Amino acid sequence: CRVLKFPVTFNEGLVENYYLSLKSKPFVILAGTSGTGKTRLVRLFAEAIGATSQNGRYKLVSVRPDWSDSSDLFGHVNLNDKFIPGAIIDFVKQAELDSRNPYFLCLDEMNLARVEYYLSDILSIIETREYVDGKVTTDPLITENYYGADITAKGKYGVVRIPENLYIIGTVNMDETTFPFSRKVLDRANTIEFSTVELLANFDSTQGEVKAIFADNTFMKADYVFFNQCASDKDFVEDVCIELQDINKILEKANAHVGYRVRDEIVFYMLNNKNAGNLLTRNQAFDHEIMQKILPRIQGSSASVKIMLCELFKYCAGDYESYQTESDDVSAKMMAAANKETCKYKESAKKIAFMVRRFEEDGFTAYWL
Repeated sequence: CRVLKFPVTFNEGLVENYYLSLKSKPFVILAGTSGTGKTRLVRLFAEAIGATSQNGRYKLVSVRPDWSDSSDLFGHVNLNDKFIPGAIIDFVKQAELDSRNPYFLCLDEMNLARVEYYLSDILSIIETREYVDGKVTTDPLITENYYGADITAKGKYGVVRIPENLYIIGTVNMDETTFPFSRKVLDRANTIEFSTVELLANFDSTQGEVKAIFADNTFMKADYVFFNQCASDKDFVEDVCIELQDINKILEKANAHVGYRVRDEIVFYMLNNKNAGNLLTRNQAFDHEIMQKILPRIQGSSASVKIMLCELFKYCAGDYESYQTESDDVSAKMMAAANKETCKYKESAKKIAFMVRRFEEDGFTAYWL
């Protein structure tokens, strides 16, 4: 996808992956080097389906380093018993009242503060999603007691839930100025990495600006919230689960195995891709989910971590020449194997090779740059 107005080139399949991730669960993290187009992707995608800052359906919120709890997002009662609205409560309430249209909230540089502190309520409540009379609803984020004695605020906002048409996207840069993510955060999001940058400009491109399709929320709305909703695709789901079980046995070697939440969300992603007419091939889709739901959770300095990564690489790419975990140049052999056409899950294999190289150089490894 190339847009001349914004000279940024996105990798093939990135937009499809981003859409499937949001449809599978309305919380996505875009991670990578500063200036690689993360925030632009959020805005361009929103505009492409008719959600703009002008019509109030796209909102960019810059996270502040001093945010420490949910009151910075939703508001607080001051010493005079007056409710002071937070950064997003009006936007969330507007989305709730306009349920037909999708709303996009971009938390820019979301890890300048500790995400599990200021976003804790959303992270917990998003797990209570359920279908009620054909709508996805949640437990209350805010009850009427939240406004104290401020009757005006109580009448204006009332009980606030996470609307089914609200999509939350966080952009993150991983450097010395930011905080790392806990597993509580990573387990609840698809983490899409921006690592490839094409600096050469192509002024001869014939593609122009994106034209909005003005899609309503049925385009984005989650089809699956509970695992039991997947029963109609039993054979497909079982095939995905068998593969996840094999991967989980490898992850257990370093106590990095995943639970039911991750399983469910990977299955939802794979089904959404299938139901959309295979926007990505089956292997491409599963490759993305290994990258986005499994690898970000892996870090450590023990020998068991390297052994586990080597076994996981073999699963993604197949065996490679002179495989042995005690060798000093395992990562080089891995990268050569990852670039072969026979590699099944190429992007995951390349990332694992990078993680092993970091282990060899630093004695510690992690998904993040």
